[in-house]
Amino acid sequence: MAVDLLLGVIAALLLLGLGLLAWRHWRQQREALAQLRDERQRRETAEEALRRAQQLEAIGRLMRGIAHDFNNHLTVISSNIELLQRRLPADSRSLLRFTEAAMAGVQRAAALTHRLLAFSRHQPLDPEPLDVGRLVVDTTDMLRRTLGEHIAVQTELAPGLWQTRVDANQLENVLVNLALNARDAMPNGGSLTIATANVCVDEKTMAPHAKIRPGDYVLLAVTGGTAADSDSSERTREGLSMLRGFVRQSGGVLAVDSSPGHAIRVDVYLPRLGGEAAEHPITQPIAHPRRDGPGETILLVEDDEEVRRSSAEMLREMGYQVLEAGDAMDGVRLIVDRGGIDLLFTDIGLPGGVSGRALADAARSAQPGLRVLFTTGYPQNNRDLDQSVHFIAKPFSLAALAAKVSEVMAEPDGTAAKATS
Repeated sequence: MAVDLLLGVIAALLLLGLGLLAWRHWRQQREALAQLRDERQRRETAEEALRRAQQLEAIGRLMRGIAHDFNNHLTVISSNIELLQRRLPADSRSLLRFTEAAMAGVQRAAALTHRLLAFSRHQPLDPEPLDVGRLVVDTTDMLRRTLGEHIAVQTELAPGLWQTRVDANQLENVLVNLALNARDAMPNGGSLTIATANVCVDEKTMAPHAKIRPGDYVLLAVTGGTAADSDSSERTREGLSMLRGFVRQSGGVLAVDSSPGHAIRVDVYLPRLGGEAAEHPITQPIAHPRRDGPGETILLVEDDEEVRRSSAEMLREMGYQVLEAGDAMDGVRLIVDRGGIDLLFTDIGLPGGVSGRALADAARSAQPGLRVLFTTGYPQNNRDLDQSVHFIAKPFSLAALAAKVSEVMAEPDGTAAKATS
């Protein structure tokens, strides 16, 4: 009996050990399967994010191509309208009203293409004095149509709002993205509030604004939706990283309050513009540059025939002698064979694999100190528009082109320039 008891105890211990090993193995398998499911979910999320990024990039390329062609067409239309205005008799007021209405339509279409480029993040920054309240008013109607009827858009605009210096198209892009993020946090509908205010940050009030330097700021606040949990709050903060980069580049700060259970609020602080700043009108008055210009020679390089013909006519209207070329090779040949070029006015995007920047480098090698003015419907990368070039965006008016050409011509040579648009 003792032997049997001993054998039974040993057998029980062995069975218990085998059971513990089996349970441990089962737990390890369960943990491995859980890790595998999590890894598969992360991989599917990453693949979906990659597909969306590729789709957005494809849409961005399509938008940039459309904006480029559209700006070329607008350049042809606007230049011919302005040339027609200059040739109308002084007493043709009714015809002048028609041309002014056409020019207003061109300017609205140009603003639309700038928005497309801003949304595709290929519009160069063009900071200017801006009334943020006016921008909110102009954007609200578009937001109501975009967000849908289940989202009520409300505005709380402070009177006497200070001006700031920022790129209007990019700030509008920020506002639209914040509104879309808020809409996504309200699948069943809700209210979106856009508010503006003047904010003074000093040493005493820096506690809630620890990342903001003391000074005067224009506040743009967007409130809407509810952060359900800490994960959604973290996703909200991560989704604003690109917007935060633009705000920081503009000298401001973007702050997010997405506490779980509370409304999501995003505050954009933009530095106040010092001194008085006159508002820039949306439409430019009709200008009449003199026709008896100094007669300098301008080489115009543009692959679009209609744009080249219209731009050349505008330059001749100012009194300049114009040589035309359809690509970079023809432009170089004219510079080498003819010489005596005072200004190279070239599109950045040219056919044949040679860009306007490469053409300018080759032209300055053949004629050192040659002045250069670039134009394009959209910049293909930031290097096309650094701080060492002169630039005018398409579509350009006759007055804007005359002012830019005069500015470039006033330089002693082409070694110093400043990028503007």
